[in-house]
Amino acid sequence: MKLEKSCRKNRDKIKVVFGVIASLTCLCLFSLSGIQAKEPGAASSSSRGLKVGVVDLNNVFEKYEKRKASDAQLKEQEKQYQKIINDKKKELVGLNEKIQLLDLGSESRKRDEETFEKKNMELESYAKFAEKSLMKKYKDYFGSLYTEVCKEVEDIGKREQYDLIIKKEEPELQSGGISELQFKVGIKTVLYHSESVDITNQVINNLNKKYSETSKGK
Repeated sequence: MKLEKSCRKNRDKIKVVFGVIASLTCLCLFSLSGIQAKEPGAASSSSRGLKVGVVDLNNVFEKYEKRKASDAQLKEQEKQYQKIINDKKKELVGLNEKIQLLDLGSESRKRDEETFEKKNMELESYAKFAEKSLMKKYKDYFGSLYTEVCKEVEDIGKREQYDLIIKKEEPELQSGGISELQFKVGIKTVLYHSESVDITNQVINNLNKKYSETSKGK
């Protein structure tokens, strides 16, 4: 179960890194005054007032149907890797039991011991490959979803003439030590906002609608 624990740990690390990246880079600032100035009859942001929106990215990723489907696929791949590892371990256990029944120094025992060492090395090599492969898949998967979500936020910003769309964070403050608490407080970007500027559900609905239409076309 070493692989399963390691993969779970890697997923947690990716989520933390992902949250930091999102906090630093996905403020999603959309200054549209330059675009509006080029469009005939478009009002400037100063004349119509600043239009601001906020998005809860954690909520978006939690409710995005594509995320759920991708999670299921990756977990299935993880199970397949783990099954192969468990089968290899069982084979080693059986071989070791056979070796213990053979006479010390016998040719058959030496031969089986060499086979055991070879298969044990193969197991260790495969376990490292599986862990590295899953880590890359999770990384690519989160990166792809992150880009897709930010693109949807950008499209809404341009289409509905937002001047600024900011990522908001709702950290869990009841668990963890003081260092973790300080980190969570430090990455919180929005301290207050009116519900009228929250476009989280709009982003979720748009993403799920597009995903549903794409899935039907397959």
